[in-house]
Amino acid sequence: MHKQNFLICYDITSPKRLQRLQRLVSKDCFQLQYSVYYATLYPDAMDKLIEKIQTIINPNHDDVRIYVVAPLEQAFVVGKRCPDVMVFGEAGERMQW
Repeated sequence: MHKQNFLICYDITSPKRLQRLQRLVSKDCFQLQYSVYYATLYPDAMDKLIEKIQTIINPNHDDVRIYVVAPLEQAFVVGKRCPDVMVFGEAGERMQW
C-alpha cells in the first residue's frame, strides 16, 4: 500500500467544533489556507482521521470534504504565493512552490 495525497476542506458552524477540528487536522496535515489542508497519508491513516473527524462535527450543520489529489508540487497556482510556505517532497527534499 502506498501513500496518497489528500485535500481536506471544511466549513464548521460552531467555534468550539472548529477549534477541535483544526487541532486534529493540524497534527497530520499541512495548512494551505484557513480551512484547507493537504496531507500525504496511507489510506488506512486517512480512514482513522475520518473516523475522528466524524466524532467532532455535526453532520447536520458542518461540511467536510476530502479529495484525493495530485502531489502538491504539481499544483497550479494563480496569484500571490506565500513566501513562508515550504513544501517538501516524498523523499524530504525541498520543492519549489
